[in-house]
Amino acid sequence: MHPVIKNFREIKDIKPLLTVSIGHAATHWVNGIFLVSLPFIVKDLGLNFKTAGTMVSIFFMAAVAITIISGPIVDITREYIKFQFMCLISGILALIILGFSDTVYLLAIAAVFIGFCVSGWHTPAIPYLSQIYHKNRGLALSIHTVGASLGDAIGPPIAGILMLFLAWEATSMLLSIPVIVMAVYLIIYLEPSEKVINRMELTSEHEVIEKKPTTRVNYVEGLKALVGNRSMLQLCLMAGVWSMTQNGVTVFLPLYLYFIMDASPALIGFALFSIQIGAIFAGPMAGAWSDQIGARKVVLCALVASTLLLLILPFFNNVYIFIGIVSLAGCSLYSIRPVIHSWTMDLTTDKTSGSAVSMLFTAQAALTGTVPFIGGILADNYGLKVTFYMLTLTSLIALTVAFLMPRVNSKVR
Repeated sequence: MHPVIKNFREIKDIKPLLTVSIGHAATHWVNGIFLVSLPFIVKDLGLNFKTAGTMVSIFFMAAVAITIISGPIVDITREYIKFQFMCLISGILALIILGFSDTVYLLAIAAVFIGFCVSGWHTPAIPYLSQIYHKNRGLALSIHTVGASLGDAIGPPIAGILMLFLAWEATSMLLSIPVIVMAVYLIIYLEPSEKVINRMELTSEHEVIEKKPTTRVNYVEGLKALVGNRSMLQLCLMAGVWSMTQNGVTVFLPLYLYFIMDASPALIGFALFSIQIGAIFAGPMAGAWSDQIGARKVVLCALVASTLLLLILPFFNNVYIFIGIVSLAGCSLYSIRPVIHSWTMDLTTDKTSGSAVSMLFTAQAALTGTVPFIGGILADNYGLKVTFYMLTLTSLIALTVAFLMPRVNSKVR
C-alpha cells in the first residue's frame, strides 16, 4: 500500500485538518490576488521595478514582525483558533485596502496586512495540527500545505479572468468575499486541539487533556534549548534561502510575462496556477515519503531539480515553453514546504513548537524580504531576465546548506 494511502487511513478525524487547510488556502488566495495584480498596479501607478519590489519587501518585513511577536504569545496562551481567525481578518482588510490603493502609501499598508495574514497563520496552525495528528505529522502538514497551494493556484487565474472585465481594484474587493466566509466558518466550527484529541483518544493512557498554558519558566528553558540547537539554526538558514527562491519566482514571473512576453492577465494567472498544480499532488507524496525515509533526502532531491530547471529557464523565449519549465521548477520548490514544516516539528517539543515555527518563518521572511528589492534593482539596470539567474544562485545555496545538514536530527529536549 502506498505510504500516502496508508497514513491517510490512520487519520481518525479529518474535519479539523480540512478546516485549517482551507483556511490556509484563504490566506494564500489573498497573496495570489496581490501577485497577479502587481504588473497592472506597476503600470497604472507608474512604478519602477525597484518600487514594486519594495512593496513586496514591505510584505516580508511585516511577516518578520508578526512571526517574532506571535511565537511566544501562541506558545504561552495556546489560543490557536483565535490567532488563525485574526490572520483571516487581516487578509480581508488587505484586499479591501488594495481595492482603494491609488497611491503607493495605501499599497504599502495593504502589503503589511497581507504579511500579517500569510505569515501569521503558520505560528498557530502548524502546532495545532502537529498536536492533533502527531502520528502522521508529515502527511497532515502536507495536506495543510496543499491548502496553501490551492489558494496560490486558484486565486491568480480567477483574478486574471476577472481583470479582463474589471479593474484590479474592483477585482480585489470582490475576491475578499470568500475570505470573509472562511473567517466566519472557522471561528464558529473549528474545535480546540485538546477537545479533538480527547475525542480521537490519541493519548497513550486515554486521559482527558486540558488546555494548560505553558508557564513562563518552562517556556524560557525550552526556548533556550531551541535557540542553542545547531540543527534548528541550520534548518532556518536553509529554509530562508529556499524561500528566497520560491517567492522570488512568484514575484518576478508575473512581471516578466507582462513586460517581456506581453502576456494577458488570464495567461499570467494561469502561469501562477501551473506552478502550484503540480505541488498540490506532489506535496502529500513528499510529506508521506519524508515520514518514511526522512526529510533531508526529499529536500535534496527537490532542490537539485529546481536548481537545474531555473538555470536553463532564461534561455527559452517561447511563452508556453517558459511557463512549462517554470511550472516544473515551482512544483519542485513548493512540494517540499510540508517537509520543511515537519522537519521543524521533529526538532522541537510541544512547549516551544510555536516559537520553532516563529523562528523558521522569521528566517524565511527576513531573507526573502531582500529578494524583491535586490531583484527590482537588478531588473531596472540589467533587465528582468537577470532575476532568474539570481534565483538559480539562491536555489544552489539552499541545496548546499541542505546537503550539510546532519543526517540524524538533534531534537530539543
